[in-house]
Amino acid sequence: MDIAGSKWTESSAGSDTSMYSPTPASKAFTRDQRLLLLLIVLGAFGLRLVRLGVDSLWYDETVSALLSSQSLTEMWAHTAGDIHPPLYYGLLHFWTLAAGRSEFAYAFLSLIFGMALVPLLAQLGRRLFSPPVGILAALLYAVNPFAIWYAQEVRMYTLAALLLTSLMWLTWAFLQRPTTAPWRRLGLIALLAALALWTLYYTAFALVALNLFALVWLWRHAKKYLPAWLLAQMVTLVLYAPWLPIALRQALQPPVPAWRQAVSGGQLALTMLRQSSVALALGQSIDAMRWWPVGILLLGIALVPVIRRQSKEYAPGAACFLASILGGPLLLIFLISQLLTPLYHVRYVYLISAAYPLLVAAGWLQLTERLFHTHRRWRHAATAGFLGLLLLPTALSLRNYNTDRFAYEAADDLRGAVQYIYERIGPRDAILVNAGYLYPALLTYWPGEIGWLGRLTHYPPPAAAVGPGPLVITTGHIDGDPGIGWGDAESDFYAVDHATAGARLAQVFADFNTVWLLRGYDTVNDPRGFIRSWLQQHGSLMNDQVFAGQTYVRVQAWRTVPHRRTQAPPFAHPLAIDFASGIRLLGYDLTPDTLIPGRPLRLTLYWQATGASDRSWKVFTQVLNADWQVQAQADALPLAGARPTDQWQEGEIVESTFILHPPADLSPGDYRLITGFYDESSGERLPLATGEDFISLRQWQIQP
Repeated sequence: MDIAGSKWTESSAGSDTSMYSPTPASKAFTRDQRLLLLLIVLGAFGLRLVRLGVDSLWYDETVSALLSSQSLTEMWAHTAGDIHPPLYYGLLHFWTLAAGRSEFAYAFLSLIFGMALVPLLAQLGRRLFSPPVGILAALLYAVNPFAIWYAQEVRMYTLAALLLTSLMWLTWAFLQRPTTAPWRRLGLIALLAALALWTLYYTAFALVALNLFALVWLWRHAKKYLPAWLLAQMVTLVLYAPWLPIALRQALQPPVPAWRQAVSGGQLALTMLRQSSVALALGQSIDAMRWWPVGILLLGIALVPVIRRQSKEYAPGAACFLASILGGPLLLIFLISQLLTPLYHVRYVYLISAAYPLLVAAGWLQLTERLFHTHRRWRHAATAGFLGLLLLPTALSLRNYNTDRFAYEAADDLRGAVQYIYERIGPRDAILVNAGYLYPALLTYWPGEIGWLGRLTHYPPPAAAVGPGPLVITTGHIDGDPGIGWGDAESDFYAVDHATAGARLAQVFADFNTVWLLRGYDTVNDPRGFIRSWLQQHGSLMNDQVFAGQTYVRVQAWRTVPHRRTQAPPFAHPLAIDFASGIRLLGYDLTPDTLIPGRPLRLTLYWQATGASDRSWKVFTQVLNADWQVQAQADALPLAGARPTDQWQEGEIVESTFILHPPADLSPGDYRLITGFYDESSGERLPLATGEDFISLRQWQIQP
């Protein structure tokens, strides 16, 4: 572990010679190795394309999507009230202007950064150790589930990892040859370090570890360059200065309620060792409790070049350099978690994960060289066997990741949850989002307009602030610390006492027929379950749907009036049309009132029971052209199945909401909107009192 194993002395620092004599580690890749590296890069690209953008974005990713859609000024202000710096969001903003806003487009930017790490690792492995180490490290990283996971995540992790790995490259180059273009290298080092801090705060732990290693190295080998190195770090701080006050405020006084729990030192150390070793080796989509022996075994291989005499091909100090980058940040996180506040999450290990395949590759090749020093074929066979055995759990982890078999880490189906609400919400319904900061998912996936978005404490909004579309009301941290969100009225995070929350909820219930509740992370925002209890006491649960994912996002529809209502609400188009089986259509609401090709129609029908019905009839709605061909259709049981017609009581009023999707290529001509009832088992339609079997609600004409 001698980091002073260099072949030069301090007295040579002022010369133009290199720090150590040329070794095989400085060899370029052969033609065959370059071809192999190209195949590895292409394979890595293919693995990262599998199901890219197929799953719903999860909460953090919807924050990325929302912030990237804002102007740079709005994004800066919003990020200042959040918990992450703005660089990635700014890059994603410009990327989506060119690539669009699909899940695939969002994730492809992360894929680009993640892909760049594969050839960079190969070059870094060649420089630190040898060309074979570089090739093997690139291969290990190309198929690594941990790397594939974050290359598909719409977050800043691959950008931060790329910046840190590039910084490792430049730092090592400077430490080995400080006389070669020192100011240019130090300038790039300062710039990359600043960009890393502008990307993610957790990069600071890696920068501290990198600086500690560099300072010790320079103190022992090149003291005259210590001032230059320290000056570069000062430049980093200057480049970061515009954001530094915000960063300090967010770090020392975070605006969010605490969601990590403190644990004892021994338990935390064991958790970090088990989770980190398995994640680095096999990713997060495999059970760490079951596969930790594999993680520990590979970690042991990674330590071989650190604790044993290094191969003659390896650059002196290279293994300790990588080990300090890999272990230093984890040690700092452990100490701060014990002394100040819990900080550990396995996702942040990814930022420094580039050092891991380099150490594993160097350690494995060093072991095979010692065991089969004179048998080259045996060394190759041992490496092939090693890769083959590693491929089995790797394939299992990738299968879990691509099929959501590992439910704990599966992506939350926020897209499905929002679509579920959109397809059922009525014109006199509101949406309550608990926890309140889950609203970016709603804004990201909501296909139409939002009438108003605001805090529960700001309800009701001024009439002038309400536009077309439903009202979205965000809840705060119930009985939380008043300092949450720094008391900023624009913050996503705010505290509200339960009495105020209850009073505002009562007003919401008085103004709307149904309150749709989007639940996720609400045990953090509402630890005592006040809102859940209040809704159970004052509302009637009509819908309750759980969606896939580690958070088990939930959508509930709470009726604010009894199921058997007898008072007709106001509606835009009153009617009085009777069916033959004790059912009357009182009227309907339609938004928009005109037929626009490609634009959804939201229709709510209001029925009244005038007698007893002997069957459960289903409602159909259709848009027909002049030839009576169906252009759009939506069918459903009344009140989303909560009130079948054979359970209606005389005088009861029931509603049905539908969304019809006329195609964008509707031809000019006449169209009509009709509705009626039919028996789902036989297809028989319920006739009107006049003998017809449908009601014509609306007629339109599309001009050429």
